[in-house]
Amino acid sequence: MLKNVTLGLTLLSLTATLLAADAFTGTWKLNVAKSKLSAGTEVKEVTVVITEQGDKLGVEVKGIAGDGTPISVKYTLPAKGGPVSYTEGAPPSGATAMTKRVNATTIDSTSSVNGKEVGSTHTVIASDGKSLTRVVKGMDAQGKAYQNTEVYERQ
Repeated sequence: MLKNVTLGLTLLSLTATLLAADAFTGTWKLNVAKSKLSAGTEVKEVTVVITEQGDKLGVEVKGIAGDGTPISVKYTLPAKGGPVSYTEGAPPSGATAMTKRVNATTIDSTSSVNGKEVGSTHTVIASDGKSLTRVVKGMDAQGKAYQNTEVYERQ
């Protein structure tokens, strides 16, 4: 009897481990009404799809900017942190992004241009897993500092 209970618990824990996906995976939609976006950084809608790709996270961002132009960006980042690799919608030459995995529900990143840090992002998934908040600090096209708080909801 004890042997069967032990085997059952072992199988249950193994199944949970195999099924455990990265907390960031899934489809996230920006809740524009709950977000605080600085002038010049407004958007009408944004959807982010995050998938596991081996030891990396694949990120696809689609949306519509405040001026009506389409937004389309694709990139990967190491799940444990490291450099971002863009496959579509890359930033200008000389721009890089580096991520750091703080814990299972938090990722920090920094953006640099020609080696000078120009922005940072702090991303946290809520304890219930239903929302994701990003605090983005950076410089706009005119060199003016801004800070956005973006609230995404899991779809």
